[in-house]
Amino acid sequence: MLTTISLFFICSGFVIALIIANDLVQNRQSMKIMNVVWVLTALWASYLALWAYFKFGMEAAQQDDNKDMDMEADMKMDMSMKDMPMSMSMGNMNRPHWQSIALSALHCGAGCTLADIIGEWFTCYFPISIGGSMIIGNWVFDFILALIIGVYFQFYAIREMEKISVSAGLGRAFKADFFSLLSWQVGMYGWMAIVYFVIFRDIPLEKDTWTFWFMMQIAMLIGFVCAYPMNALLIRLGVKKGM
Repeated sequence: MLTTISLFFICSGFVIALIIANDLVQNRQSMKIMNVVWVLTALWASYLALWAYFKFGMEAAQQDDNKDMDMEADMKMDMSMKDMPMSMSMGNMNRPHWQSIALSALHCGAGCTLADIIGEWFTCYFPISIGGSMIIGNWVFDFILALIIGVYFQFYAIREMEKISVSAGLGRAFKADFFSLLSWQVGMYGWMAIVYFVIFRDIPLEKDTWTFWFMMQIAMLIGFVCAYPMNALLIRLGVKKGM
């Protein structure tokens, strides 16, 4: 029964990722990295990602298309946005605050998603052990990989909006991503600890099974719940910009 449920949600994630990717071909996001973020989010959030994308994720792309249809208004907007702070130039002027926080958290989560896909399959064939524990070794490897990818995603977004030096961009990206990523991973690892040491204590959970990846989908969802308040705090403190 659990295998069937796992298969359903994993396949749903792939199908919904394709649906969103197909729509993004016609309605590209103003911030290019978000095209990748939405597809990666769909892999674990499936139906929730589909709702979020068509509820408020696609709005930015649609608004950008409307701006392109009115060149005079677009030129005036460009002139006025030069004097705006970065948080106001990211397309969130008319977006509810909770949506801005959610998008910021999903931006962080996309790096975690890609890192976990790469890391889990890598350690499936090339196990990493720390202190005699392969689970801890795997988590440390995933965290480092997620931090590298997450900082790159943040750096890409910052450099897309501002022409600053590579060192300054990387410094800001690290500050914006580290605590958000840490809170996300705490949620993920907390759930996976329950999976390994409680739910599947007597039955080994192999990484090449549908059930394992369904557990990872749940872990990502819990990671998002943990990262949301952290992103709200980082935005309020000015460490991270709302999207």
